[in-house]
Amino acid sequence: MLCFLPGCFVLGHNLPEGERSAYALRRMRWRCRSAVGLLWLLFMGAPIPSATQDKKALEIVHRTIAAYGGEASVYLLRQKGQLRGFVKAYLEDGSTREGEITIRFLHRLEKQDELRQVELRFPNAPTLIITYDGERVWGTENGAPIVLRLRTEAAFRAELKHNYETLLRYREYKAEVKYVGREKRSGIDVDVVDLTLPDGSTTRYFISARTFRILHLEYDVSVPSVRKPIRFRDSFYDFRVVQTTLVPYRVERYEDGRLVQEIRFTEIAYGVQIEEAQFRPSGSGDGKRL
Repeated sequence: MLCFLPGCFVLGHNLPEGERSAYALRRMRWRCRSAVGLLWLLFMGAPIPSATQDKKALEIVHRTIAAYGGEASVYLLRQKGQLRGFVKAYLEDGSTREGEITIRFLHRLEKQDELRQVELRFPNAPTLIITYDGERVWGTENGAPIVLRLRTEAAFRAELKHNYETLLRYREYKAEVKYVGREKRSGIDVDVVDLTLPDGSTTRYFISARTFRILHLEYDVSVPSVRKPIRFRDSFYDFRVVQTTLVPYRVERYEDGRLVQEIRFTEIAYGVQIEEAQFRPSGSGDGKRL
């Protein structure tokens, strides 16, 4: 089934009829080898969970991965994509701002990282773009470079590894998982699992004991010049199936218990044409701090 990937027969249309079928067959075999190679890298090249891994946690994580479409969907489908929707920011003075958000990402399995770009458009405000290009986080306003605030950059970097997909890719990231226990959140029984990356950073996941959907996650972010770490919590709602994988269409973010942001996605697409060049800055120079 992995052989029938999109685009197998797009090229070669201008070849003679006798050669077209042979070309299409070669393309299909190449696609199959690419897919098999990717799966080999995942299942054979990935480290075998150590004996110290928590068996209860592993059981829950594996059932969670299955609920999101299985490892094939995670590794073959969710390599790159684009998410569009509306964002609502809750400011400290009690006011709110509403705008549009677009998120683009490209997961690089061989480097075990994810390039990400977030574009924000608010009325009567310049378009803000924040990007991680594999090495650094940079930003622009209406295309002009800016210097991001330390808090903004720290939060953006933290989100790259403290997200629900990290749990689905725990083997790729060589992460350790540990079962914490069961509790109730908003009347729902949830299993609590801690995931720790090799760098020591930990994310706590709250997984529905019935559906195995990730309902919440929590993590701490240390920001320079801030006395104590900030506790972030992401909560997920309105789950829908997109191209065989499960995706939350509404996400709420809390900082130290205060709601700061809500995103409602309207369009989610995986496998779209996204290149690494899109995550590189078009120019360089000094910018203002945001």
